[in-house]
Amino acid sequence: MSGPARHLVLTGPMGVGKSTVASLVGARLGRLVRDSDTDLQLLFGSTGATLAARHGVDELHRLESAVLLGSLAVDSPIVIGAAASVVEDGRCLDALSRLAETIVLTAPVEVLLARLPAGSHRRPVTAETLGRLAERRHPLYDSVATAIVDGNDRPSVVADRVIEILQSP
Repeated sequence: MSGPARHLVLTGPMGVGKSTVASLVGARLGRLVRDSDTDLQLLFGSTGATLAARHGVDELHRLESAVLLGSLAVDSPIVIGAAASVVEDGRCLDALSRLAETIVLTAPVEVLLARLPAGSHRRPVTAETLGRLAERRHPLYDSVATAIVDGNDRPSVVADRVIEILQSP
């Protein structure tokens, strides 16, 4: 680890548990938690699903990148639940490499689909779309990951694993 003074960013596919795990880890570390979904709602008055429907997925991803970059700009180290799409933005990859410990959470597509209820704040996706996104983003996640953690467990167990990784030499 590069030290506790860095931000901690949790990223990975929709439905993997980034928001929940970030909240648990932030509480355990005594750090402020920022979450992409919450920040989009606060800054733009709309969920990611609504923003994608109104302005398109590319615009949603641009806004998600802006939210991450804004979160990384604060001085005190925080825990950030970042949108999956941020790894496709070169500015975000650079910032993650310089400013954060990045934990990538993973889970099988069928688990992710089961966690994406209809009418949620997320844009609707199919198993095919999730698989295609995972294939495209996998090498990008690898390029910035401090560690990759299986998110296919109870959030408290995943949070324990993240804390163990942060405390390892």
